[in-house]
Amino acid sequence: MDEYFAAIPVSNSTVLCVGGVTQRETEQAQESGIEIDGRGYYLFLARVSEPRRPIHLLAKFFSACEAGLIARLLAAQLT
Repeated sequence: MDEYFAAIPVSNSTVLCVGGVTQRETEQAQESGIEIDGRGYYLFLARVSEPRRPIHLLAKFFSACEAGLIARLLAAQLT
């Protein structure tokens, strides 16, 4: 993960993240047939126990403002 606004645990080994993706994660997604440019912010699942494993992209945000809003909404669910 490049940079992120939020990382919310989904299970003991998986987190739901809102943020940027690395060049390596972008390349892995492209190799899997996913159209991704790697710029901007995304909603994705990552495995904490296996950080080298490819992430699972769920959505792309059009702006940092949208990504921040969703991150705040998800974080509010934890409290």
